[in-house]
Amino acid sequence: LMLVLWNTYNFFITYAQVDDYSPNSKSVNDSKNVLDKWIISLLNKLILNVTESLDKYDAVLAIERIQDFVNDFSTWYIRRSRDRVGPSAENIQDKHDFYNTSYNVLTALTKLLAPIAPFISEEIYMNLTKEESVHLADWPKSNKKLINKELEEEMVNARKIVEASHALRKQAEIKVRIPIRSMTYNGPFEISDEVLSV
Repeated sequence: LMLVLWNTYNFFITYAQVDDYSPNSKSVNDSKNVLDKWIISLLNKLILNVTESLDKYDAVLAIERIQDFVNDFSTWYIRRSRDRVGPSAENIQDKHDFYNTSYNVLTALTKLLAPIAPFISEEIYMNLTKEESVHLADWPKSNKKLINKELEEEMVNARKIVEASHALRKQAEIKVRIPIRSMTYNGPFEISDEVLSV
């Protein structure tokens, strides 16, 4: 968990410096990018779940939920957003939406992690915000209006299709680096494990 989180934070910091990004007051829910909306939905659900778990003194469940979120943030959101940042990214607004979203996710995440992993949370939070301490910051509050269950379900299906396509690539011995001219999916909107195993 700590290594994945640190690598994600390092990616953000590296490209934020390249693009000369600095946080502003722009609301993250202004972003039109589906990935931004999805990760913000997951973050707000995470805040609810971790708060509930810690209120019940169930740190194990809280850690499991944070770990699942960090994996989603790193292996799906960040990887899908790599071409949105850096000198080659042309869409300036989309670039700022990525940075604003990632900044808000990372700062909220460090607050949730602060009681569990105090030192790494402190390091990340203080460097991002320049504030005195994460342990003096207010606990994050969930905005239930930003939780989009339908979008979350659609993203689960999209990820299943991607995983199936990777399996087909492996079967055909086509490396991920090699572009495929076209790929189509003809099947149910709700993707089940049975469909993917065929």
